[in-house]
Amino acid sequence: MNMTEIKEKAKQMGIQASKMKKVDLIRAIQSKEGNFPCFETAKDYCNQLSCAWRDACLPAKGLEKKYEQTKNLYLKKIKGELKTLTDKLTDLKKKSQKTMGAGKAEALAEIHKLEQKIESLTKNAHGLATASEDAWKITKQGVDKAWEELRASAKKALAKFS
Repeated sequence: MNMTEIKEKAKQMGIQASKMKKVDLIRAIQSKEGNFPCFETAKDYCNQLSCAWRDACLPAKGLEKKYEQTKNLYLKKIKGELKTLTDKLTDLKKKSQKTMGAGKAEALAEIHKLEQKIESLTKNAHGLATASEDAWKITKQGVDKAWEELRASAKKALAKFS
């Protein structure tokens, strides 16, 4: 939207545009619309998803790109750690085949539990990959918690059966 269009919108809303700067005028319009007057003030992300000025605000700051980069780096880290853990479990499964009796059954049961947790975490990570900016924090907390539980269980099992 150019300045003439912004002034026209302000006029229709009863805002005196006169000599206001573009940023101040947009913030006044945001307030009148019932939104937080934050145009071009966000530092890391913007949670004002319904704001009519969001597209004009964010590209100038490159915030969407930063959010996507953060999300992608986090997912890459989780996937890498899951691959490492899956490889360790595969090795443990091979070693457990040589074990006899109750030890073998116990090891295979532990491995199966860990594989189920890995599958669940993989699904949660997929949900995280498709999460919106606002859902990111909540979804990430769930993935972090599941990952910590998986990591603790794996450490215990690997120490017990390695």
